[in-house]
Amino acid sequence: MIMTDYPTRVTADAVAKPTPSFANPAVAHCCKAWKKAFRAAINDDLSEYKAALIACEAYRAAMPPISTRDGCLDFIACVAHGILLSAISEKDSGKLLYAAQVALTATNNEYNSRKKSPSSANPTLTMAKRIQKFEDIGGQQA
Repeated sequence: MIMTDYPTRVTADAVAKPTPSFANPAVAHCCKAWKKAFRAAINDDLSEYKAALIACEAYRAAMPPISTRDGCLDFIACVAHGILLSAISEKDSGKLLYAAQVALTATNNEYNSRKKSPSSANPTLTMAKRIQKFEDIGGQQA
């Protein structure tokens, strides 16, 4: 077993075993990145401890962006699974989950405002209409 800076332990075998969370492609992608980095570090004759640290960095780097609603949900799943694997410390997990919560709230607000207001569903069209109105009243486009 590999002991990281965190109180739990993780092994390459534990990451390689399929679990129900692998049904989420983002979690599977992060675990694959962890396993690939761990094996590469071991092949470079690094200690298991150092290999685990490098693998944890690879796991976090493989996490999805939180720019969309689905990305936020996948990110949350990756954080939860990363906590179980010790790829993400308990200390950092709260900050990551809070960031995902804020991003998810923002994407939900954006989705709800687009749903309520048809004009905001296509901002390019709205801008084109504004430009046309401006030109119709005698304004000139810069």
